[in-house]
Amino acid sequence: MGFVTAVILFLGIYNQTNSVTDCSKGTSVFKFMSGSLLPDPVVPGQDSSITLNLEIPPGTNVNAGTAKYSFSFNGIPFSPTTEDLCSDVACPLLPGPYTNTTTSVFPSGVSGKVTTKIEWFDIANNRLLCADVTARL
Repeated sequence: MGFVTAVILFLGIYNQTNSVTDCSKGTSVFKFMSGSLLPDPVVPGQDSSITLNLEIPPGTNVNAGTAKYSFSFNGIPFSPTTEDLCSDVACPLLPGPYTNTTTSVFPSGVSGKVTTKIEWFDIANNRLLCADVTARL
């Protein structure tokens, strides 16, 4: 590998700030199409928005379930929280394209890597979604 190629790869990795990826490796009921965390990079103390674009398969109708949120800061995990899925998203979730956007204030005084794992489950505990959201400040 040439020096210029190595520098370009390093800068590409180093400059990556936000990412949203499918952490189910394609095994969730909902198909993860894409996701974003904006602005990129996030600005502590200001609004940031997570958008998830999903495809809900035919025959799927979700009227209830749970949402689990796990957080880590610079590799240090915090206790996950579990909430009622339909208090976080409008149920029922029906077949077809589905987009969910959530906006909240990104915490001030944070620097480093913040990772959030979002998991949605139906009432039979089938995993509907697994998304990893990473911000680097």
